[in-house]
Amino acid sequence: MIIHGRNTVVEALKLGIVKLLFVKVNSTFDVTEYDVETRTYGPKEFEHYYGKESQGIAAEIKDILPKKFDKAFDELVDSGPIVLLDRIFDPMNYGAIIRAANCFGVKNILVGFDRQAPITPAVCKASSGTIFHTNIVGAVNTATALKKLQENGYTAYAADVNGTIELKNTQFDEKAIIIMGSEGKGIRPALLDSSDVHLKIPMSGDIDSLNVSQSAAVILYEFAK
Repeated sequence: MIIHGRNTVVEALKLGIVKLLFVKVNSTFDVTEYDVETRTYGPKEFEHYYGKESQGIAAEIKDILPKKFDKAFDELVDSGPIVLLDRIFDPMNYGAIIRAANCFGVKNILVGFDRQAPITPAVCKASSGTIFHTNIVGAVNTATALKKLQENGYTAYAADVNGTIELKNTQFDEKAIIIMGSEGKGIRPALLDSSDVHLKIPMSGDIDSLNVSQSAAVILYEFAK
């Protein structure tokens, strides 16, 4: 996979997962700091391959795939809170939620294998490289995975526009699962019905909802408090 953007590439370099660097001529990125094979391109050629938004630097890394829930379960239940994403198909939202989660101390993301955007360069860039510090786990059936986690002491908090408890009044357990659903359809009934707490963010503006990544950031901030 080819990733791009300074913050994203720097994080990958720090972790030693970069196989090859691609740099635009006259880029201010100092490639001499890293012992990685580098290829240099003229401006037009670089932008043709890696786009104008790549900030003059790109890198090749191994594809990132979610860990399988059954194999990662023991590790997951011993590593703190979890954000469960239900049908987040926009890579920018996916990456932004990963970034917000990392900023507020949550490094576990649970997704469905067939109801989620794949991990792409756009997701990596939107996460500003925090994806490389995140434990992303995929489940064939997220509702079944949720129940198994609840049986092991987790409390599920669903972000629900029709929720009965306002965010400011929500008491989060340390072993929390925060569930975020797609903007168009929200959280699927199978997950919503299994949730322990249905929380809502009170609104006073001209529309009644936030972008899902904005909602996640607000909830995660409150959770971190």
